[in-house]
Amino acid sequence: MSDLSPIGLSRTHEEEWREFFRTGRVFTAPVDRERLQHRMNVNTTVLAVTGVIVALVAVGAVVAAITDFGRIATYILLILLIVAAGFVFLKFWFTRRRLRAGLASADDYLVVSAEGIRFAGHVDLPWTIVFGGIGTDMRGLSGNRPAARISRAAGVAEAEFVLGVHGIRAIRDTAPKDLHGVFEVMAHHGGIRIPLDNVVAPEFVRSSLAAISISGHLAGVRADVSTERDVVFKATMAVLGEPEKFESAMP
Repeated sequence: MSDLSPIGLSRTHEEEWREFFRTGRVFTAPVDRERLQHRMNVNTTVLAVTGVIVALVAVGAVVAAITDFGRIATYILLILLIVAAGFVFLKFWFTRRRLRAGLASADDYLVVSAEGIRFAGHVDLPWTIVFGGIGTDMRGLSGNRPAARISRAAGVAEAEFVLGVHGIRAIRDTAPKDLHGVFEVMAHHGGIRIPLDNVVAPEFVRSSLAAISISGHLAGVRADVSTERDVVFKATMAVLGEPEKFESAMP
């Protein structure tokens, strides 16, 4: 039994969604290209600024070492700054790869039916190959600090659905290259991370989460939703892990 209360939907809404799919209807969420392009533009700026900071700190560290300027504490501080800036750069670089999937998408970013999902107009995910999923909507829960605002503006997803998929490597390899950023493949298992709030209009975010969750549950696939960070983290690890360990690993 699915539970949509974490994203603010009632049992009545859940039953309406069940009836929606039982009657053969199809849910569609189009790409919001203007919203997506704005996120890409901000992401480009953040990457450029972060790259410059990494370069300047690295140069400073080299100059300090050559001129024997400063103490050991100075070198440690500079190295820590380089590492921290490097992690920030990678975070937004991976975010950019996921945003590119939206740019490469057909006009219908997400199509959900009782049989499964068609993602970005290119990737078919019938429920028969999906073994689990976890969706979340953290909009409004991440605070309004400068770092959180920059992350949102640069495209870090606050609402997404992660699906564990059998044979994910073969699916990724046959998908268009610009979509590869949403695939997470580890050895012979993994899944697909579908960002929502940066790619579709705000009014389609909750309905996309609900459609995937209800359709999945009707097909016998556990596709939960949650806004509890520890639950989402543990469930994501279970979804992207080995299929046979999925149920035992789910929180």
